[in-house]
Amino acid sequence: MQEKQSLIALLGCAIPAFFWVLEGQWKHFQRGFYPRAAELERILVTEYNLRGPAIFGDWSRVFKRANKPKRNGLLWDGILNPSVFISYVLEIGFLLILSIVKLR
Repeated sequence: MQEKQSLIALLGCAIPAFFWVLEGQWKHFQRGFYPRAAELERILVTEYNLRGPAIFGDWSRVFKRANKPKRNGLLWDGILNPSVFISYVLEIGFLLILSIVKLR
C-alpha cells in the first residue's frame, strides 16, 4: 500500500509541473504587452491630453517596476518568474515529501 501512495504522490507532481510551464508561457506572453501599454498611456496623456486611469503606469511607478523585463526568454521571464514558480515549487516539494514519508 505504501508503494502505491508513493507512486500516486510522484505522479501527482506531473500536474503542477504542467501547469507551471503553462502559467510560465502565459506570463511570458503577457509581459510582451507591458511596453505597449505604457506607450499607449503616454500617448493619450501627451498627445491627446486624455487622462485615463493609467493603471499600468501608476502601478509601475509606485512599485518601481520596469516596463521591460530584466531578463528575456520564456525560461527566465516566464517559468522562473518568482510570481509564477514559488507556489508550484512548494506544491511539488510537498508532494515529493509525501512520496518519501511513510504514512500510517
